[in-house]
Amino acid sequence: MVKIAKITTQKNNIGRYNIFLDDGKGEKFGFGLDEDLLIRSGIAKGKEMSEEALQSLVEKDAAHKCFTLALQYLSYRMRSKKEIKTYLLKKEQHPDHVEEALRRLEEQGYTDDAAFAAAFVRTKVNTTSKGPLVIRKELQEKGITGKIADDAMTFYSFERELEKAVKLANTKLQSKSKKSQQEKRQLAQQQLLTKGFTSSAAKEAVSQALSEAEPDVDAELDAVRYQGDKLVRKYVQKAEGYELVQKIKMGLYRKGFSMDLIQKYLDEAKEQDLY
Repeated sequence: MVKIAKITTQKNNIGRYNIFLDDGKGEKFGFGLDEDLLIRSGIAKGKEMSEEALQSLVEKDAAHKCFTLALQYLSYRMRSKKEIKTYLLKKEQHPDHVEEALRRLEEQGYTDDAAFAAAFVRTKVNTTSKGPLVIRKELQEKGITGKIADDAMTFYSFERELEKAVKLANTKLQSKSKKSQQEKRQLAQQQLLTKGFTSSAAKEAVSQALSEAEPDVDAELDAVRYQGDKLVRKYVQKAEGYELVQKIKMGLYRKGFSMDLIQKYLDEAKEQDLY
């Protein structure tokens, strides 16, 4: 048997106490204990307890600390069960205590993966430019799959996806970069796919954005001149005559310019003795 030598409050941790023991060889620190457990256990100075009873208290306290840690983690925002489990294990909590904490959290209404998933999707749709494929992947990383994920993703309808994709496509297509309209189209579509939009939404969004935009002939002409001049500087020391013209022509064609516009540039460049 071991005697409880004294009980003191922890200076920097309100609600926790230091338990000192005396096993007949002198007083020494035994363990820390939460106030609630201290009261429920009936532990007091001078009381004698078996090693087994003391170990049981230590285990209960460890489980309680794990649960408290989970509550603190939840205080910042909603979390999925997987997020909580991963966090607690990283904090080196015992797996048994982690499972117990998760069970208690669910029983007390602190965790609800369906509500978490629904809130997560709404937040991502309303505050980010991410497409549905990326958001679904993020849900999966948080342990949300199957029907719960499917139900949550219904908020991100095709109409919402297309509306967001069109805005992004417009931004890309209206950029002042010296690229052909065709290359801008390809880049806009690729950007949407990278952001997690479906291929059908990306394709439709770019087409819709182009149909709504005013054709900018001057911008396209400026772009072909800019790209053409770059190609001239690149090849003028390496080729001449027909070979040089073909290299410029093919370079501009690969960048998405029409043959009519390419020929217009070549005629201008020749008049200006650029090649």
